[in-house]
Amino acid sequence: MKNVLLATALTALLSLSSFYATAETEPVTFQDIPEVMAEFYSAKVFRKKAFTLGRLPHPSEIGRDIPTYVADENGKPKLETENVISSDVVIARNPEPVSGAVFNEWLVPKEKWQETYGELPDQMRFMPFQRAKTIKAIPITDDILTLLGSEDGETAIIAVEWNEQGMTVYKDGYLTDGGYGIAPAEMTKTYEEID
Repeated sequence: MKNVLLATALTALLSLSSFYATAETEPVTFQDIPEVMAEFYSAKVFRKKAFTLGRLPHPSEIGRDIPTYVADENGKPKLETENVISSDVVIARNPEPVSGAVFNEWLVPKEKWQETYGELPDQMRFMPFQRAKTIKAIPITDDILTLLGSEDGETAIIAVEWNEQGMTVYKDGYLTDGGYGIAPAEMTKTYEEID
């Protein structure tokens, strides 16, 4: 009887720890956290100052993964997200590499691209586009990281519409009203504050 109770208790404990491990790795929807959203009332407005390069995917790229890299604290490329290329997206790229020949590239749904840049690319080679749309952004502070459930005090994973695994955001980076994060170096290099 003792062994049965012990086995039952152990099974329940393992199930509970498995539940918490899964819950901890789930991306956080920051839009559901009132304290985070309250920060957007006084958020600064930014516009991307650098051109964004955009192109249509090649037919051979459809269904393939595209990695998105950001610079780590040493300026080396670090994988941020991976997404699957479809015919409904534009492949976007920052003009300057993250490091060496590694570029920050990401996918933008065509509808969102058109809202942001005004027109769609019409070719499968990169062309420059100037962002017309502004964003509101709040700094990712220690307090914000805590609200996002950060486990290391440096990063958190937020839910984004284009990746089920979420997006890593970084201390001293920014959260935007568009529902995504911007890494600190990326913000400094490619955005400007609008008065």
